[in-house]
Amino acid sequence: MVESGRTYKLVNAKAGNVLDLSGSDNKSLIGYDWHDGDNQKWHLVQEDGAWVLRNVSTGHYLGVEGEACDGTPVVAVYEPFRWDIWPDEEDSSTYRLFVPNTRYNLDLSDHGNPTPGTPVTLWSKWHPGKNQTWRFEDA
Repeated sequence: MVESGRTYKLVNAKAGNVLDLSGSDNKSLIGYDWHDGDNQKWHLVQEDGAWVLRNVSTGHYLGVEGEACDGTPVVAVYEPFRWDIWPDEEDSSTYRLFVPNTRYNLDLSDHGNPTPGTPVTLWSKWHPGKNQTWRFEDA
């Protein structure tokens, strides 16, 4: 269960790597092997029914660049960005992160390519879509 006020690493259910704020530009979100870096840790706070994820390393927020649609880059932004977080319908131990009131959720690109550096984007929810589901583990 995801709880407000806790710090997590987000592990992709398909690839097994984690949501990582790229050290090359401190903006891009990628899948990367866990190395216990603060750029891989996310502090969650629930606000008015939605969730805000703040990166422990930079203090920036998990957000999007541009309009929510297939392929929109997921990036670090300066202002809080709200997400809906819902348990996956097929595996309730994993979660999907949606832009509120849309069908677009966090997606490890290339069907969950485990290669370090694979971009994280938005994509329409699809099944089974394991590359769109994430485990929240204490960091």
